[in-house]
Amino acid sequence: MSKKPPVFTHADETLKQKVGDGGIPAELIKKCQDYLEGNPVDFTPHAWRFHQRLEAVRETIAAKKIDDEKALLDIVNIIMQLKANGSMFHYQLISMISDVMLRFLENVHAVDSDFIEIFDVYNKVLDIIINRRLTGNGGREGHVLTQELHSACLRYYTKHGIQH
Repeated sequence: MSKKPPVFTHADETLKQKVGDGGIPAELIKKCQDYLEGNPVDFTPHAWRFHQRLEAVRETIAAKKIDDEKALLDIVNIIMQLKANGSMFHYQLISMISDVMLRFLENVHAVDSDFIEIFDVYNKVLDIIINRRLTGNGGREGHVLTQELHSACLRYYTKHGIQH
């Protein structure tokens, strides 16, 4: 079997010619960062709608009107939105607990009673954060809350023999 030498292909530079090759000006980045830090948008109504969507999924699970795969996919999609938007709108604690849940959901493949318990805790915590408008990361209590949710997930893994 003969070995062929590698072939190098050079990319077409059409796009580069159209948009240029410079970066984003530092003053534009600072302006965007300042806007985000002083973001005047109230995330609470949006967070509340995401929370209601999670509650609706929970109801369809209880009524057995949805299969596990679809339920988990719906939950992941909603929580991803909460994680992505929480920090941008000064609700870092929402992003923190949502990150824990997303990592948990990567390892879960069935909706059982233990899963429902963790999911219900997440929803209760989310409800408290939204209703009390707990912006920021929650300080020490927020860290403890996030760790407790993570610990519950670890107990689930142990009980169900899941490697994570």
